[in-house]
Amino acid sequence: MKRRIAACLYADVSGFCRLIGTDVQSTVRTMTAYKALMARLVSKHAGRVVDTAGDSFLAEFATISGAVRCGLALQEELSRHNAGLPPGRRVEFRVGIDLGDVLVHEGRVYGNCVNNAARVQAIAAPGSVCIAGGAYDHMDAALPVQFEYLGEHAAKNIDRPLRVYRVE
Repeated sequence: MKRRIAACLYADVSGFCRLIGTDVQSTVRTMTAYKALMARLVSKHAGRVVDTAGDSFLAEFATISGAVRCGLALQEELSRHNAGLPPGRRVEFRVGIDLGDVLVHEGRVYGNCVNNAARVQAIAAPGSVCIAGGAYDHMDAALPVQFEYLGEHAAKNIDRPLRVYRVE
C-alpha cells in the first residue's frame, strides 16, 4: 500500500433507478457506451479510471486542472450524446472533484478525497461539475473557467461541512 496526493473525480447518474425501472436494457446499453467514452476522455486528460461499479465512475488525476478539464469534457460530450435521446431516457451524470491524500491498494484508491468527491457529486446538478473547497483552494489560476460558490454543505459521514463550487 502506498499514499499519494490525487485529484479524484467521482461521477454518478442522476435518476438511475428510474431509468433502470423504465427500460433496463436501454439503460445498460447507454451506460456501457457512456462509460467507454468517459474512460477515453479520462485517458486523454492524463487520468486513470479506478472503478466503474453500477452507475458510478471514479477516476484519479495527478492535477486538479486535469480532473476539471476532464469533468467539463465529459459533460460536454455526454450532452451531445444525450441530445439524440428522448428527455426521459437521457443518462445525465453529476460530477464531483476533490484533492487530497489517498491510499492506493490493489489499484483502488481510498480516503477522504474519494469520499468528499462522492459527496460533492451528490450536491451537483445533473450535467454539471462541482469541486470541493480543498480542490478549489489549489486550482491553477490559468485554467480558463469561472466558479460559483454554492456554500457549505453538511455531508453524510463527513465531520466538517464541505465548501462546494460549481464550475461554469
